[in-house]
Amino acid sequence: MKKAALFFNRFYVDAHPCFTELALSLVGEGYLVDLYYETNPFNPPPTFYNPHVRLYQFPYLWSHKLEFWAKQLAMKGKRYDAVFGTPMQGAILGWRVARQCRAPFFYLADEVYPKRASESWVQVPGYESLKPLEAQANRAAAASIALGQERYQIQRAENSLPADHRAFIIPNAQRGPAQRLRSHYFRDIFGLEDRKPILLFAGTDGWVLAKRLYEQTRDWGERDFHLVFHGRSTGMVAEKHPFILLSRDPLPSNLLNHAFSSADAGLALYSKDKPQEAKNGPTGGKLGAYLKNGLPLLAGNLDDFREMERQGVALFWDGFQSFDEVAARLLPRLPEMAARVPEYYAREFEYGKFFAPFADFLRERVAARG
Repeated sequence: MKKAALFFNRFYVDAHPCFTELALSLVGEGYLVDLYYETNPFNPPPTFYNPHVRLYQFPYLWSHKLEFWAKQLAMKGKRYDAVFGTPMQGAILGWRVARQCRAPFFYLADEVYPKRASESWVQVPGYESLKPLEAQANRAAAASIALGQERYQIQRAENSLPADHRAFIIPNAQRGPAQRLRSHYFRDIFGLEDRKPILLFAGTDGWVLAKRLYEQTRDWGERDFHLVFHGRSTGMVAEKHPFILLSRDPLPSNLLNHAFSSADAGLALYSKDKPQEAKNGPTGGKLGAYLKNGLPLLAGNLDDFREMERQGVALFWDGFQSFDEVAARLLPRLPEMAARVPEYYAREFEYGKFFAPFADFLRERVAARG
């Protein structure tokens, strides 16, 4: 059985389709997958419910690194047939392991880090020394997997990729058709006995528009809808709000679709005025998660979302218009918007469709390895 290593220095990896779908798609290609991930006390441990995905702690500490490389050397460089890594540390480690194994290395660009730390919103220790190595790993990769075309153009510039670098665009979304499960999850946990639509925001009030909405609704009374904020990590959502219903406990990944399907629309709140949000918004995992569960979007305020509005699956919010006014426009349109989601998801997001060309390329590169 072929073996693949996935070096993802990330936590909650089983809740992000760009990680889970890659791992499970590799299993479908006949691989035994070793997935290295970061642990923290704020999320449940990842679960894949598949015996061909083995989970290991990402080797951050020196003691862990020594143990890891001792095992690698003991395997005499024959352990993996393909290696994947995320920037920064995951890509650097993955590239080094791939060289030792003489296996093709693939760079999964779930984040794009700028050349200079002063331009980054992420505080990474040793950034100035890590970034050149990470860019070198990307240039040496057999191919990149990017979450969107615009993101890849940023990646090309930041990592100085050659014109002939192979890249595959695979959206940050799940495999299979969009479908709404039979679920009353949020109605059950909040004791909602009415039929008012539920507008769901998966995230925290750290996002610009989410913060604006959070503050704007503090003095609200009864409305024709419920507003739910669901956090993905313990402590990332406030304890109490006079109007917003706060779902504070992170869910195991296998329950996320069940929870999302109990809502009626998803809020994709990204601000074009904050570089991090403007860059990540069009490829954010919450977009695919909402649409996978048949939810139309209330999206703001990136220009990319205007096209989704033209496609009839989203309503654009500029972030300044009263949310009451936006909701009043959204609610009567929910049935017709929801009806368009399955076809749109199949065309623009469904993972299997976009993974297929990469799978062909992977087979060629692994076969050429001999």
